[in-house]
Amino acid sequence: MATVNCRVLKKGKCVVTQKYKGTTHGGIDLVGEGYTLDDVVAHSAGEVVSVVSNINYNTYKSGQKIYGNYIKIKHDNGMYTIYAHLKYGSIKVKNGQKVSKGTVIAYMGNTGYSTGAHLHFEVRDVNNASVDPTNYLSSDLSNANTTKYTVGKTYTLQVNLKVREGAGTDKKQKKYSQLTADGKEHAVPGENAALKSGTRVTALQVINVGNDVWLRIPSGYVAAIYQGNIYIK
Repeated sequence: MATVNCRVLKKGKCVVTQKYKGTTHGGIDLVGEGYTLDDVVAHSAGEVVSVVSNINYNTYKSGQKIYGNYIKIKHDNGMYTIYAHLKYGSIKVKNGQKVSKGTVIAYMGNTGYSTGAHLHFEVRDVNNASVDPTNYLSSDLSNANTTKYTVGKTYTLQVNLKVREGAGTDKKQKKYSQLTADGKEHAVPGENAALKSGTRVTALQVINVGNDVWLRIPSGYVAAIYQGNIYIK
């Protein structure tokens, strides 16, 4: 199999030994270049939200946890990465710890449901749903949320949302009088403009602001994903 660039291993190169298969295999399996083992590093900056570090065998023999020793990180855009089958005694982070991109977090191992030392790597979206990690082996997660929205499609507000003059919380909130006729019909009563939960809006533009996603709609700009929370579906 071909060697590819790989930002979850310290040496930066890996071979994919098992592909993503959705519900039957929610991640990809990796070894280092030349089928070697390597230190595992954080894909992107974030916070460690789950750690298991006390398993020193594999479930093929013992029937214990499938992931074995693993680390789960929530990233600044609300997405998650999971690093599994880690070597017993190699984990260098703890729950709640902030990590930077490239921080060494553990070493490849053979714990959990595993028949040979490797890294099982997963990516999950802001809803903690599994997505194919293959495209993220050498790419940022930061723009992944924009794929949830398509210009021209119509979406539903999940909460009341302020309408702003531009994309970002630093932009001024619009006045009720500045909304379109349809916007006024679905507005929360008051001088400043906010649209009611349940309002249907059409995306005229999808905009990334840092790790957040904003939509330009006929009445102005509204937050679709903000600090990992999904406000428009």
